Amino acid sequence: MPFCTNCGSQVPPNASFCGHCGGPQPRVNVNAAGPFDNISQRTASILCYIPIFGVIPAIIILASQRFRGNAIVRFNAFQSVYLFVAWLIVSTAIPIFQAMGGGLEHLMLSLLKVVFFVCWIILLVKASHEQQLHLPIIGDLAARSTSEQL
Repeated sequence: MPFCTNCGSQVPPNASFCGHCGGPQPRVNVNAAGPFDNISQRTASILCYIPIFGVIPAIIILASQRFRGNAIVRFNAFQSVYLFVAWLIVSTAIPIFQAMGGGLEHLMLSLLKVVFFVCWIILLVKASHEQQLHLPIIGDLAARSTSEQL
């Protein structure tokens, strides 16, 4: 327990005034730690590339103050978001083509989903080794978004 700055008696930790002498007590500002204060650049990049669900940490990382000026982490987060959007487009196209009865189209789109999953795994491994991999179109979009944000 802290002590009063005026009379020296004990006061509760968050008391504004001393219970003994009535003297005002200084406010102790406790800064709450953010969710990414103790996370490394490598770990943040890895979290972005968890297949399918990595988009959630990627969006949180893009919104966080901690990585606002970190181009590498922001690039990985943007690339993850754009890869997820492309995966959503492909995964919603499969039921449409399947309903139309296209067997070859269904096979191609299923193959594309596998390619997206393999891309996520490769990007996850590259991020764990602190290397960057620019995907052909998505990587260019992510690089442009990163440069515009800094």
